[in-house]
Amino acid sequence: MGENSVFTRESSGLIKDVNGIDAVMLNLGNMSAGVALYTSISPYIPQGGIIWIAAIIGLILTLPQAYIYSYLSGKIARTGGDYVWISRTFNGFLGTTMAFALMIESTAYFALIAFFFSQAIGSVLSTIGMMDGITSLVSISNTLSSPVYSYLLGAMIFGIAIGFNILKAKWGYALVTVSGLIAMAATIVAMVVLAVNLGDFHTAISKFISVEGITPPSNYASSVAPFSLVATIGILPIIAIFTYPWMQATPAVAAEVKKVKFVKYGVFVPLLATGALVTLGFFLMYQAGGYAFTNYEFINNGFTYTFWTVAMGLTNSLPLQLFMGIGLLMWEFSILAYGVVVFARYIFAMAFDRVFPEIFTRLNKGGSPVYTHAFDLALTLGLLVFPVVSISGATSLYGAIVIGMIYFMVVSIASLLYGSKNKAPALMIASAIEIAYFLFLTYEAVTNPTFGFVNSNGIPNPITLTFVILSFVIGALIFLASKFYNKKRGVDIDLAYKEIPPE
Repeated sequence: MGENSVFTRESSGLIKDVNGIDAVMLNLGNMSAGVALYTSISPYIPQGGIIWIAAIIGLILTLPQAYIYSYLSGKIARTGGDYVWISRTFNGFLGTTMAFALMIESTAYFALIAFFFSQAIGSVLSTIGMMDGITSLVSISNTLSSPVYSYLLGAMIFGIAIGFNILKAKWGYALVTVSGLIAMAATIVAMVVLAVNLGDFHTAISKFISVEGITPPSNYASSVAPFSLVATIGILPIIAIFTYPWMQATPAVAAEVKKVKFVKYGVFVPLLATGALVTLGFFLMYQAGGYAFTNYEFINNGFTYTFWTVAMGLTNSLPLQLFMGIGLLMWEFSILAYGVVVFARYIFAMAFDRVFPEIFTRLNKGGSPVYTHAFDLALTLGLLVFPVVSISGATSLYGAIVIGMIYFMVVSIASLLYGSKNKAPALMIASAIEIAYFLFLTYEAVTNPTFGFVNSNGIPNPITLTFVILSFVIGALIFLASKFYNKKRGVDIDLAYKEIPPE
């Protein structure tokens, strides 16, 4: 299409090359059950809480959101997914502001995952080394804790993910699928190891807790509060903010999925699978160790005593330990692999609407938006510097998770309006439930010190607050600048938001 056309061209050019398993694995990587079983939840639980019960409650409360994403993906299956839904329900200004803020928050998260990937490797090597008496592995683990090595390893891992996507779009999806399948297989193996040791768990785990120096005192049970439903509900925001709501990955690539039903599978199947893995994984931990022992270790030694380290600590088989360790690393890697794909599609969608430069919609021979991936790489490598300069400053960016909660609330509001306009009562009910739910999660994200937006004294972390505000402000300024620039060329970009983008 010409310069004065609504969109950059008549067709996106993206190839419908994503099959059902790719669609499922993309969102499975997005929710990342394996990382939730690592240190995303257990170190932060309050006294009296039980994680697996909270996981079930969280799954139930997220089902209406899955219905929203499944329904709207079926009606509007386009690149950018919920960005398109928001921008066409409201306007381009809100859609761009929200989507850009989400991408900046996500990129910061991916950068932190890449940086701390070395810590996951270190945890695996340290556990195996201490259990099997291989001192060289412990030494390597200590070396990897250096910020410089963490940066270099993180940059290399992320660069590999970017490289696969640049060479061929299909390879990017294959990377997500393969890493996800390996991660799933290792998780199941770890669960089997736990289940086999239920009968004599405390004897079997004694060596692990001894070499790690986390053996509880004889009177540890007296320091553990009794079960509390209120405390268990208090775990819910931790699970919800880091795991279940993140189901936008597959809808964001809907234009490349071979069949619309695959997009729907890519919403519900990963959600249910994530719920099953997180619930069963923590259930086995509680069944094995008992309530008092498990909560004592989670609360006091949660970064050492995890689902993964315990599973590796229960077996003397080095191949089994290595396979489970590789599984944890694959969960971490799958976050980066899916992130590369999804970031590119959101930026592509905004560029297709002429908000970003047209160059971000150009595809190479492999059907890949190469310039968008290059932008992603540069942005991520820049954010990777943060932890090198200040690890505490970088981890404060986890508090930017509030952007995601606000974003999903806006998606729910757009869904409510869509349902009202199109007389879809079930969609309206689901939307109303999720608006209330994400309002609650937003409140938790900005008031609970666990999430890093506020410090223990209730005052917002200045780094986090600045990052969050700038994410929204820059997104808004990008839209306004693009609108002004295109208007001078005789193009009204507001017209794009009155139409559904072509495939």
